[in-house]
Amino acid sequence: MSATLAKTISGYISAGHQGVAYSLDDEISIIDNPSFDILPNHPYRSPFVAAVYCQAGCGRGRVNAKTYDLEPGGFFIVLPGQITEMVDVSEDFRAIYVLMSEHFTESLSIGNTFDLRNIVTERPYILLEERARQALEGYLAMCMNIIPIEEHPHRLEVLRLLTRAFFLGMGYFLHDQQRGDKGQTRQADITSEFIRLVESHYRTNRDLTFYADRMGLTTKYLSTVVKASSGKSAVAWIEKYVTLDAITQLTSTERTIKQIAYDLNFPSQSFFGKYFARVVGISPAAYRESERAK
Repeated sequence: MSATLAKTISGYISAGHQGVAYSLDDEISIIDNPSFDILPNHPYRSPFVAAVYCQAGCGRGRVNAKTYDLEPGGFFIVLPGQITEMVDVSEDFRAIYVLMSEHFTESLSIGNTFDLRNIVTERPYILLEERARQALEGYLAMCMNIIPIEEHPHRLEVLRLLTRAFFLGMGYFLHDQQRGDKGQTRQADITSEFIRLVESHYRTNRDLTFYADRMGLTTKYLSTVVKASSGKSAVAWIEKYVTLDAITQLTSTERTIKQIAYDLNFPSQSFFGKYFARVVGISPAAYRESERAK
């Protein structure tokens, strides 16, 4: 297991958990029913593909500031670079977690047949129908059976083939879920496209004009549509992504505030501090100190 994967698992799974982890090198890990120490207001930037399959109970999580409720049969995928946070889980919550490195997913060579990023960015959570649940559970069972066989000379290749077949099959259900959601309005389509652009460019572009130009719209029209569709202004969405990333780094890393400022493309630590304080209400240093004191 990679150092990143190991740190993530040890940091988010309580010492007394009853779950079982199946891991192969730094490529893939499957964790069956871990118990989490929920850290409120503690977002994390995922460096890998992470999938959650809810089997019992209920939970709530956020991906890039959007909240999703998990229920039995729910399947949730987080992509590398997305900011995720577990908000709450019920006492009877049970789930299986699959963590895959980018190298592993890229090696699947799925190509255009199943565009994971586009589909998952649009809809990271779906409630699976019975056939899809059976397919997912069958895939997980086969993986958990093959990973412990250390003497098997082709374990990694078998896992690649199983995962490739699974995603190709699951693509049908994900596409089908999207087809059932075609009632989206033009305003919702514009808002979704805007948020996808912000997700990709907020580190280098905080000016609304950049996004309006990319979408071929005026800033006024874009602001009006996003506000009407989401209840939050377009500028507020940009600020949300920037400060959420900053909060993630302040709470989950030991990077200095100066390093975080430059990572987020601010001209100086002072400029970053004023921006953060205006949006969040306190300075970056005060925020980090308050979180460490909890």
